[in-house]
Amino acid sequence: MSSPYASSPCYSSDDDHSSKGTPDRVFKEPEYPVVIVDQKYCSNYPMELTFEKNGKVEDKFKISDEEGNVIFKASKKKSGKRIMVDETDAPVISFTTKHITMHRRRQAYKGDPHEHHRLFTVKKTRGFKSLRYDVFMTSNMTESTFNYRVYDNFKDGTSIIMAQDKSTILAKLHTEVTHKKEVKAEEKYSVSLSPNVDKAFVSALLIIREEVRKSRYKGYES
Repeated sequence: MSSPYASSPCYSSDDDHSSKGTPDRVFKEPEYPVVIVDQKYCSNYPMELTFEKNGKVEDKFKISDEEGNVIFKASKKKSGKRIMVDETDAPVISFTTKHITMHRRRQAYKGDPHEHHRLFTVKKTRGFKSLRYDVFMTSNMTESTFNYRVYDNFKDGTSIIMAQDKSTILAKLHTEVTHKKEVKAEEKYSVSLSPNVDKAFVSALLIIREEVRKSRYKGYES
């Protein structure tokens, strides 16, 4: 499979505080493997994943591979956390479902939430024409800058997951994002994943993004 960015090598800068904007930035794939959860979730070739949300079933979120096989799914637990499991139902990553600050921060843990092995924190921020979900790894104590970012660009309706340099792209979401205050009960879209990127990490970010969007629009936490 060719690079998912070959047909659209440029993307509007996320530094969109002014109406004039800044020069476009060229996309590039990661030069080194992005391993957050486990090396086994990385493939040395680009992939297409399918993200599916269905509020009417227990396993509310599902992520499938190109063959249609469900590789991750997640449902809410009574503990107030959501656990993402693999195809064998083994816990892969868990995260809080209620925001702990005004920025709707969510904390993610490796495996079962009782293990208390925190991997990263996600904080929602807003730009002039965008909505951002900044990811801070546990080792990033000061949080002076993000490690990774999920970036929804309202100007052109696109969404990507980028690294700290704002040019390295982990994944591109093929779904339209808008200012409209609505969240569909059911949603399904494809995600282009760069080579050597941890698909468990990306899948967890997609779920957290969806939950933060829901709390933002409806004013409550799921």
